[in-house]
Amino acid sequence: MRIPKIAIGAILTSATLVLAGCGSGSDTGGSSTAQGAGTIVVAMPLPLTSGNATTAQQILNAGELAVKEINAAGGAGGKQLEIKSYDDQLTADETAKVTQRAITVDGAQVFIGAYTTIEGLAIRQLTDPRKIVFMSPSTISPQLTDGSQFVFRTTHVQTDYPALFAAAAKNLGMKKVVVLHDDSPSGSTLWEATNTALTEAGVTAGTEVGYALNATDVSSAIAAVKAQDPDGIVLIGSSAADAGLDIKTMAEQGLDVPVLGLSSPVAPDAVRIGGDAYKQIKIYSIQNKQPDKPAYAEFAKKYAAEYGGTAEEAAGGLAEPAGATYDAFMLLKKALDVTGGDTDGDKLKAALVALPPYAGVAGKEGSTISWANGPNGFSNAMSTLEYDPESGLLITAP
Repeated sequence: MRIPKIAIGAILTSATLVLAGCGSGSDTGGSSTAQGAGTIVVAMPLPLTSGNATTAQQILNAGELAVKEINAAGGAGGKQLEIKSYDDQLTADETAKVTQRAITVDGAQVFIGAYTTIEGLAIRQLTDPRKIVFMSPSTISPQLTDGSQFVFRTTHVQTDYPALFAAAAKNLGMKKVVVLHDDSPSGSTLWEATNTALTEAGVTAGTEVGYALNATDVSSAIAAVKAQDPDGIVLIGSSAADAGLDIKTMAEQGLDVPVLGLSSPVAPDAVRIGGDAYKQIKIYSIQNKQPDKPAYAEFAKKYAAEYGGTAEEAAGGLAEPAGATYDAFMLLKKALDVTGGDTDGDKLKAALVALPPYAGVAGKEGSTISWANGPNGFSNAMSTLEYDPESGLLITAP
């Protein structure tokens, strides 16, 4: 079952319309006053009320943790950072509204955030013409950065995933795999390359099955997968809520085969919705995090001290973009130190590109982030993680 690719033009059109006037949006980051002379406002549009709400909150928490450290150490380029967060509701229209508000009312000079390409494209449509730097810790679609000089990614681009999915599927002993995907920009474009990679790796690729993003019923999609009798599934989707529903429905229909996916199948909201199905079905995830990496473990320790829980729970339980968000702020600080706190797009872009490779908390041990060769910070720095239903944490897969 193929579902048509999402209408990217509609996303861009809705954002363009907002250029005509200031839209109202939900501002959860404080009053709507412009920044002071010694303050740099960083806008964080996130889907704080959506099927990815828990992940969105973790992204915001990681940003606030980074800003607290940066400001305590003297700021960035001699200026203090201030976060203003906005609920973009995981829609293009609301993202465009809050982005316009952030720029015109709250004086945002840099953007860090968005969970999906839907939000990212709406932000970019408004920030690019103004030469405002936008750093994405989550969006993997190449559409986000194609043709832009001011969007930088602190995670992977989706073209890295097909070969990694295929290698992991083969390593896990899967013989026949069906790709199950949503109709988001990533889901609708990544499945075909994944099928090709599976075939090249000697794994039989079944007929892909699609469903609508933010679905409320995936029973027919799961039935279509089950009819092919696979011994493994590659799940490509943007919504944690959808992923949890997929896995719950698999258990209800008796489709008890391992699932290999992005970060969405193991996100907190997915596990909450899937419930006991996670005790029945093995879940694996390709991510640019390694829970036992020393730098990540130290980040998790600081996160737990600030927001509760244990360091072990944070290391194995935080959603993938949390670490990439922390890295984004630390790299922004380094670039602003170079520009002396000047957020002019051309100057800040040049400073980011010129930064030496950075060993952050995200990515597997030994990996670095660099934009010297393009907007994608990482390359081949992901790990295969396994969800442990007993502890509810992610561990590095064998």
